[in-house]
Amino acid sequence: MMGSSLMLSAFSPSTLNTTIKPKSFFAFNSVNPDEKPIKDDGKKKIVKRDDTTKMVINPLSLVNTTDEHDHEEEEVDSLLAFPSNDLYASWDTATIHPYSFAQCFKKDSATINLTEPTDCGFVLPFNGNVTSEFGWRKRRPHYGTDIDLETGDTVGAAFDGMVRIAKLNRSYGNVVIIRHKNGLETVYAHLSKILVEAGQTVEAGQMIGLGGNTGHSFGSHLHFEMRYLGQAIDAEDFIDFAAGSLKNNSVMITKSDVETKYDLRALHSRQKKDLNLSRVSGSKSKYGKVYTVRKGDTLGRIAQRNHTTIKAICKKNGIKQTKVLRLGQKLKV
Repeated sequence: MMGSSLMLSAFSPSTLNTTIKPKSFFAFNSVNPDEKPIKDDGKKKIVKRDDTTKMVINPLSLVNTTDEHDHEEEEVDSLLAFPSNDLYASWDTATIHPYSFAQCFKKDSATINLTEPTDCGFVLPFNGNVTSEFGWRKRRPHYGTDIDLETGDTVGAAFDGMVRIAKLNRSYGNVVIIRHKNGLETVYAHLSKILVEAGQTVEAGQMIGLGGNTGHSFGSHLHFEMRYLGQAIDAEDFIDFAAGSLKNNSVMITKSDVETKYDLRALHSRQKKDLNLSRVSGSKSKYGKVYTVRKGDTLGRIAQRNHTTIKAICKKNGIKQTKVLRLGQKLKV
C-alpha cells in the first residue's frame, strides 16, 4: 500500500451521537455519481417493528443491560449482531451509500486490521486483469477497481462479513455490498446474478454472485470498491491484484490520505500546491510537462496525479498500457 498501516482504533459508543453534525475537516462529496437509485412507485412502505431494512442504533442502548422490557432487550441483541455497529450506528439495506465520512470519522487517523486470526483471511474476488483503476476517468470520478471477467464467472467475498446490500441499482447494476467488522465495506457491482441476500453472513472466498455487465457498464467486468465509513479508498493501496494477496494486513487511513488521494472531487478542483503534492510536480520540455517515474508509480496513479488518462499518456509516449515502468523513466504527461 502506501507504506502505511489500516487496525481500527476502538471508538467508544458514547462518542457516537447521530444528532450532532460536526464540521467537515475538508470538502466532502456527499453525492456519489455511481449511485443513481432506481425510483420506486412512490408508495410509502409500512415498516414492521422487527424490520431491519433501515435501523438506527442508539449507542447508549447498547450498554444498557437492565432493560425492563424483554422485547427491548431482544432488539438491542439484534443490533449487536451487525458488524461495526458502534462505528456506523445504523444498518441500512435500502440505500447504497447512506454515510457521511466527514461526520463519522472522528480522529486524525485510524489503524485497521484487514484480517484477524479467527477469520477466513483474504480472497481475491476474481483473479483477472485490472482494466481500470481508482481515480478520474473520462471527466468523472471512478471510485473502484475494475477487474476483467466474463459474464457468468464466479465472484467471491474478499473478507468475512455480513451482506448489507443485495439489489439492483441503476448505476451499479446488480450489486452486493458487504460490511466487515473492522469498519470496511466492500462493493461488488455489475453482476449478472446475485446469490446472497441482505443480512446473510459470508466468509472470504464464498460465492456471492456471477460476473456480468449490468447497470452503467460497457463490457463484462467486476467493479470492486473498498470503503471506510462511506469514503471510497483505493483498493490497490491495500491489495496486490497481480499476486492476489494483501500488501499489508495492518493499514492506516488518515485525514491527509482522504484530502490528497481519495476525495476525488475535491482533489480535482484544487491546485496541487494547496495539497502540498510536491512529488506530483514535473519539469517542462518542448513536449509539455514531463514526469519522472518514482518508486510505486503506476500509469493509473501518474494519470490521476496529473489530471489526465492512462490512454493519453500511452499515446503521447508511444507505449502500451501493459508497459512496465522503470525508476527514473521520463514520461510526457
